[in-house]
Amino acid sequence: MKRYRLSVCKGSSCKAGGSDAVAAAARDELSTRRLQVRCELYRGGCYGFCHMGPNVVIREETGRKRDPLSPEDYQLMGWEGEAYYSHMTPEKMRRVVAEHIEQDKPVVELFGHPDEADD
Repeated sequence: MKRYRLSVCKGSSCKAGGSDAVAAAARDELSTRRLQVRCELYRGGCYGFCHMGPNVVIREETGRKRDPLSPEDYQLMGWEGEAYYSHMTPEKMRRVVAEHIEQDKPVVELFGHPDEADD
């Protein structure tokens, strides 16, 4: 069974765009589906893709020791098992929890593409 770390941006632009509601939806859906043992929910810092927010990053837990000085809470790391979701809403977050976390199937059509031009 895979385990995950889900981080919802708490930067000012993402908060203005509704990231508090996205985080609440994640918390509620994880609880409703009893997935807290499989997924830890965090509020990450700004990932730098403010124009694409609210932003969510999900990383598969691989047993890698967590470095408290690592920039992972505010930067995409490019690690295997890392997924970046942009333009998140509470509805999209509930879908991501149901599919990515519960079924281990990332929701590819909701992935963000930070290397592309602004929408």
